[in-house]
Amino acid sequence: VFWNDSCPQNPKGIETIGDLTRAMTQAIQPKASKWNIAANVLFSGFGQNKASNTGEIRVEFDDDECKRFVESKTRRENYIKLDRYHDTASRIALVGDAAHGMYSLLGQGAACGFLTASILAKSIQKAGGDIPTALENYSAVAVPEGHAIADLNLLPHAIFGSLVAKLLSVPLLLLNALRGKLLLKRVVSDDVTYQQIYRENSLLVMVCRYFWKKDRVPFFDTKTKLA
Repeated sequence: VFWNDSCPQNPKGIETIGDLTRAMTQAIQPKASKWNIAANVLFSGFGQNKASNTGEIRVEFDDDECKRFVESKTRRENYIKLDRYHDTASRIALVGDAAHGMYSLLGQGAACGFLTASILAKSIQKAGGDIPTALENYSAVAVPEGHAIADLNLLPHAIFGSLVAKLLSVPLLLLNALRGKLLLKRVVSDDVTYQQIYRENSLLVMVCRYFWKKDRVPFFDTKTKLA
């Protein structure tokens, strides 16, 4: 998030090692209580600044690592949708990011990986040793879930996008929040599937996918035929 190639990827404007260490040090500080904030506002200029540094967490950074980080090129997040998560002939199953690579905003990459691994294990157990059948059943259950959470993770293209994108997406987020179905809270619930959350936010996903299509950089030329 710290590179300066585009604003959404570098909200802190990190350009030098000093910028990076200041931003990281600030990020790990304990959050001030509302009473401390009020005191700083009311009594600023009366010695409060010195007192506010009490308990500050100090960190030593490796200069070489910081330099390497700042000089690195911008990485890209990948969005992957496959029509199946297995190959019957090779008796291979894909789980985790290999099957459903997604953006990191909702923090569900690892959780979805555990989910698909669990689905695979149950499919193998239920098939009683018939691996081809187990793999077919695995994809039938796992693919819709992987597609749903991958699509939900397109949210950054709307909420971090243009003013028009924000005006279209934020009201939809707030509407579901008022209905008691806040997206960021629903995705960490054990009692609801990704597909159900997708259905609750289908219009929002439609908006996000529109802006994703405008922003995306295809992994390969769609006119190129794969061997």
